[in-house]
Amino acid sequence: MISLKLIILKFFILIKLINSLPSEFNVIGPFPIGEREEGLDSLKAYGGIFEIPIGDDTMYPSELGTNGVVGWEKVQSTSGGYLSIDWSDIVDWSFLQQTWGWSIWLWYGYAIGSFNVENSGSYIINCSGTRQYFIQSTTTTNTNNQIFEFSGDFYGYGTGQQLIHLNQSTTYNLIVRMQSSVRLSQSPNSQFSCSLTPIQNNQYITVLNSETLISDLINGELATPFATITIFNNGIYSNDNNDKNNNIIDLINVTVNNNTQSIIDVKLLNNSNLNILAGQKMSLPLEITIGSQINCPFNLTLNIESNGEIIGETVIEFNCTEWGNPYLYTFLDYDNTVQYAIAIPPTESCSDSEGETICGVMLATHGAGVEASSPFWMNAIPPQQSLWIILPTGRRSWGYDWESSSRLNVMSSIDYLVNNLPGVPNQLKSQYQVNGEKILFVGHSCGGHGCVSLLSRFGDMAIGGMCAAGFVKLQFYVFYNTRPGFSYIDPSLQGLLMASIAENDNDLYTSNIVGIPLMVRYGENDTNVNPWHSRRIARMVDEQSNQLSSVTISEVPNSGHWFDGILNDQYVLNWYNQLTESSLFSQPPIPKVITVTSHNPSSSGSRANIKILQTINPSRVAKIQIVQINNEQGELVWILSTQNVRRFGFQSTPIRTQGLPISVTIDGQPFTTEFLPTTHFARLDKWLPDWNTTTDTTWTQTERSPLTSGPIRQIFEKPFTIIYGTNSTNIDLFQWGSVFISNFYNTYGRGSPNILADIDFVEPEICSSNDNYILLGNSFQNLVTSKYQSLLPVVFNWDNSFSVGPSSPYSYPGTGILFLAPNPCGQGLILVVAGYDDQGFNNALHSIPQRSGVLVPDFMVVGNDIWKGAGGIISTGFWDPNWFVSLDSSYFGFTPF
Repeated sequence: MISLKLIILKFFILIKLINSLPSEFNVIGPFPIGEREEGLDSLKAYGGIFEIPIGDDTMYPSELGTNGVVGWEKVQSTSGGYLSIDWSDIVDWSFLQQTWGWSIWLWYGYAIGSFNVENSGSYIINCSGTRQYFIQSTTTTNTNNQIFEFSGDFYGYGTGQQLIHLNQSTTYNLIVRMQSSVRLSQSPNSQFSCSLTPIQNNQYITVLNSETLISDLINGELATPFATITIFNNGIYSNDNNDKNNNIIDLINVTVNNNTQSIIDVKLLNNSNLNILAGQKMSLPLEITIGSQINCPFNLTLNIESNGEIIGETVIEFNCTEWGNPYLYTFLDYDNTVQYAIAIPPTESCSDSEGETICGVMLATHGAGVEASSPFWMNAIPPQQSLWIILPTGRRSWGYDWESSSRLNVMSSIDYLVNNLPGVPNQLKSQYQVNGEKILFVGHSCGGHGCVSLLSRFGDMAIGGMCAAGFVKLQFYVFYNTRPGFSYIDPSLQGLLMASIAENDNDLYTSNIVGIPLMVRYGENDTNVNPWHSRRIARMVDEQSNQLSSVTISEVPNSGHWFDGILNDQYVLNWYNQLTESSLFSQPPIPKVITVTSHNPSSSGSRANIKILQTINPSRVAKIQIVQINNEQGELVWILSTQNVRRFGFQSTPIRTQGLPISVTIDGQPFTTEFLPTTHFARLDKWLPDWNTTTDTTWTQTERSPLTSGPIRQIFEKPFTIIYGTNSTNIDLFQWGSVFISNFYNTYGRGSPNILADIDFVEPEICSSNDNYILLGNSFQNLVTSKYQSLLPVVFNWDNSFSVGPSSPYSYPGTGILFLAPNPCGQGLILVVAGYDDQGFNNALHSIPQRSGVLVPDFMVVGNDIWKGAGGIISTGFWDPNWFVSLDSSYFGFTPF
């Protein structure tokens, strides 16, 4: 028997190891940075943080410092691995804020502290409050000054686990890149917290219990069968049957522990032939079947297996509720990961006396940092009489500002509820059917931004909107124009970069809201999202409606960003009721004159039954103005005028009480109205508006369509596989890059791509739009890149140089490229990341836009000046509809110095 003293001794040794990180730091900063500005690091002008002396008296330029300089400070923290700082002792923030507002609070800096470990071995390090940190060995050995880079868990989701091997005889520096977030802290403050935990023998995996998802039990039955558990490969697993890499965990299975009731069956949804690399996180999608009703409370113990061997276990605790209460349901999202939403059933039956479905959806998007399942948000809106309320997550509480992956998550949550009625008792399903194309969009703060975004891009699904305290677009909320990197570039390049996120500019899409009932609501004293934002949206919709008050403005006196009743007082409840009563059987009518707007067909649905399918110039907005008239026979005719539209079509739904036109005139050419998906309209000459009807449905195989219209961020909007090259002198770099992308996506988007070596890739027998690939390495380093070279709009050469469009080959040290290409059937995407050398690959890897608001078009060439932010971009731009360089929408810079 193990003695109590030994147990206590081991416990205190473990605690000591966990707290072995430094509590004293040398800190340098603050240096200015812009919102979502990637790569910027002014210290690189003087050698960089790994080369400059630590803790000396040198002063470095910064417009945030007195006399325009800042230097090192020594700071003692309250605990190991933790630091909080706001620089108020050296920066007069209130004075700077008078001119620049809260955007001036954006800064970055570095904190450096040294530490040792008592035992050599593998460790899990986890840092929250930072996006990037490093561990540097400083002891003079053969691996002197070896530097390991890690991604942090900036928002404190509990998902920042990273793997490192540390030696007892080595002294290490923990180097944390500190960076403020005005949206997160509402102040100049930034803080991080790191922990270091030893991996015990035979501890093959770590289960991230906070990431477990399971639907609620409603009256003893699961609302939905989908569940997920997230595991982290601790890097010590050894399998003699795996001769490729003994640290890879493969042939995974999940089974029910023998101690659990036999009425439960668990099945791993994905192919069990998954590879989980050392240091990689993987969320495993499960299907759970329960044979009979469960008595609550109830826990389920699961075994995680690899090659038939149990390598870990976890316990799932079920939440129990009764029908009629808000409940959590899970579903498979667009990338086949398991996500969740909250459903609040209507208070009355959804069928009228004639059996017609009369219930629509209230879609309520939460603010940044708000968890959809929090009691605060679930109680923000009371149950509605004839509306199902859906509270989506957007993938995470911070998500993607209800853009990109968050937008797709919203649509998946609606589709699953509409088609499956999860959680509704079987005997009641016929009474609670729901029409998913009658949506009342509601949201607050970032969710208010999402409310306007969804309303203006999916207007044909809307019965109205009540958007509270939302910002117009991110660059109006936290200014982009103070970015240091923008000071290095000319206006044409800046314009192209901003075009890469213009599809998320709500003001650009306000014409689509014309004719849709909208209320904007806010407190008159809102200092978080200034009332200016809501007023801007209201003014633009009013102007384009040619009405003084088409938008209802509710400006609540003496109130701030959030106040009791903002989404649920009697005034706004009356608004909800008015909209639902007036839209029981039809959508709002199409205005006599309206302009349909889309900057990117991939992120826009239809408006006025028109769907824009393709643009002429991919960096510019497309518009179709509709003027409704009646011909001499009294028949409805539409006069259409287009701008930058190459293909569009009519959708037969939603059904309009006033009907749709029997004929249309497009830029002066008459046509009979025909409908998607069999027929659409196309003008294939860039300069002549020569329109034709076409029944060609194969064009998406060779041209860019909504499935492939980019920009690079679209690679994450379908299931994707990361494939790294093995024909390289530094396979480890490509493997590390694969884990870097995968873990970043898991941390911030709850996603889980599979990672393969190129030699293990087997092309699917049938190509589909769901086959997206991220290829690491050029066509001479990666067999899959070579296989698909004919599809790529970039040419690679044997010396690792590469050419784009009219440019000469890029063959400069530190030069890298990332670009989109079509997959083999043309309906999915490939992202290639490569470099002239290792540093070039690393520069390109760190330019991948894995967060909302990051400025990257369809291709980008970067160099060693990437520390200047946008100033390090050599070339960038968009592909045209046929996957060639669009010279009108591209920038080719000078040769790097």
